[in-house]
Amino acid sequence: MLRALQIVVALVVVLMQAPAAVAQITDPSDPNYPGTICSIQCDFANGYDPHHDDGPNMEEPNRNPGPRFVTRGFFGRPELIISGPVSEFPAARAALEAIGAQLLRYRNLPILGVRFAVFDLRGADHLARAELALLDAAPNTVIGLHHIYDLAQARPRIYAAEMIGDAAPGACPLGRNLAIGLIDGPVDASHPALAGATVVSRDFLQDGERPPSGTHGTAVAALLVGQDPEGALGGFAPGARLYAASAFTNGSGDPGADVERIATAIEWLLQQDVRLINMSFAGPANPVLEAVLSSAEDRGAIMVAAAGNDGRERAVYPAAHADVIAVTAVDAAFRRYRAANFGTHIEFAAPGVDLYVATRRGGNYASGTSYAAPIVTALAARLGAGGGLSVERVRELLRGSAVDLGPDGFDAEFGWGLVRGGC
Repeated sequence: MLRALQIVVALVVVLMQAPAAVAQITDPSDPNYPGTICSIQCDFANGYDPHHDDGPNMEEPNRNPGPRFVTRGFFGRPELIISGPVSEFPAARAALEAIGAQLLRYRNLPILGVRFAVFDLRGADHLARAELALLDAAPNTVIGLHHIYDLAQARPRIYAAEMIGDAAPGACPLGRNLAIGLIDGPVDASHPALAGATVVSRDFLQDGERPPSGTHGTAVAALLVGQDPEGALGGFAPGARLYAASAFTNGSGDPGADVERIATAIEWLLQQDVRLINMSFAGPANPVLEAVLSSAEDRGAIMVAAAGNDGRERAVYPAAHADVIAVTAVDAAFRRYRAANFGTHIEFAAPGVDLYVATRRGGNYASGTSYAAPIVTALAARLGAGGGLSVERVRELLRGSAVDLGPDGFDAEFGWGLVRGGC
């Protein structure tokens, strides 16, 4: 048994005799000293990027298989690091070099009163051999593997796709012959989540008017047609062409769109032959807007709108219009968003609480019926909305796959229930 073990160890040692990277011993007293921890040619294990930051509010744990190290060579030998009194360093260095270790770099940490050094030592038992070598030569010097430490954060918590029956965000691409309209604030088409999407934008602001930030419009746009290469910000109707009408202004301090701008935006979308329109905004009943919405439906428009976020029984427009599909928001536990409006006009529910959405800095969490509506719009697109189906037929198709929530059957909080998708 012992002989077999010796053979295995010998084989491992042979395999690890890969050519060493060119070492560069860095003296911190050198005026050209770059001041970096890794001033030689070394590889960070597992694609480690010390500058990577996924952003705040992460919720799901990283599934890290184990400790990571700064490594060297083809087989990824972990570097060894020592720390001890400067007076012991010559003896520690000599002891380690005597067993075949190679000094890569060192630096003094005067406040801590130590010299820190990094070595490369080949062999399956390299740490154990190094510890033995230092035991008598430098008793106050400690040695260990050069571990990598992760930020105390996690990956984004992504639940909406699974909740509605999709395998993952962006898992159900649609053809580019399908068009979706969006009436919202400005959309940042250069956002990474939209870089691969076809976005046609037009604003309907008057001279001197200021648009709001693109945060809301960009988030909704990405939920519709996002093509995030990282996956987390993939949309629910990727591949469709998006026609984004920017109709909101910051003129009164808060973003708002008046009836004239909304009507003009609808007219433009119809001119582009867009017949599926997402409207993630809410406001009071208005006879002129009501007439505009009726005319749009007469011309084949399928309109989806957010229920609004007043947290009470309130029928806001455009969601309350008879020809518009009204959407409320639920969380990952299938509970109605506490701020969502409710009433007998509500037709469907979709995820809209703590959704990971596109922001100016990449992605972050947001809640609101604004973010539930585009999910329903995207699912309607998959069913053929905007291609000649009537709004009643789209409603019927959405009802056919919805999961009942709350009291049995239709109710004022969830309508017909949670929409379901799948490719």
